[in-house]
Amino acid sequence: MNVFTKNLDHYIDHYDINKQIFLFGKNIYDRGWMKKAEFLAICLWKSRRPKNLYILNSDDVIIDISKKVLKETNEQRRIELLITLKGVSIPTASAILTVIDPKNYAIIDVRCVNALAHLGYIDWQTISVKNWIKYIVLIRDLASKYGKTSRDIEKGLFAFNRLMLDEEYRNLY
Repeated sequence: MNVFTKNLDHYIDHYDINKQIFLFGKNIYDRGWMKKAEFLAICLWKSRRPKNLYILNSDDVIIDISKKVLKETNEQRRIELLITLKGVSIPTASAILTVIDPKNYAIIDVRCVNALAHLGYIDWQTISVKNWIKYIVLIRDLASKYGKTSRDIEKGLFAFNRLMLDEEYRNLY
């Protein structure tokens, strides 16, 4: 028996990376801070390009920032704290918050922003701290209105963009 067949169930369980990533979130929330390995997994799940910057963040800095973020109640301050970490953009910071609390957070992504603009919900397209605040308030309002989590609304917007606005993808059907 080789290492693959011996651990087949383990590999199958890890195929669904979203499931694995969101398990980290519950642990982070319960603990009150984030380990470097969890930070790297979430950041690399969102965007692999800044990998060399992510790894420059020390364990202590990640723990310190994540403790502050989880204690903070001001949304702007939360996002501003996270983007002080090397390589972390607003979309990646929003991914960290979403993994920790998918009921109340959603990843801000250009595809979601484009979907919201197309649907007439917003009149901006630039991802900034100011627009992040507008985004999360709108997403939470939509989640409340439709009985969904903020993450559900974000996934719906992402899929709407892919299915309805992306010509190349739409032509596959």
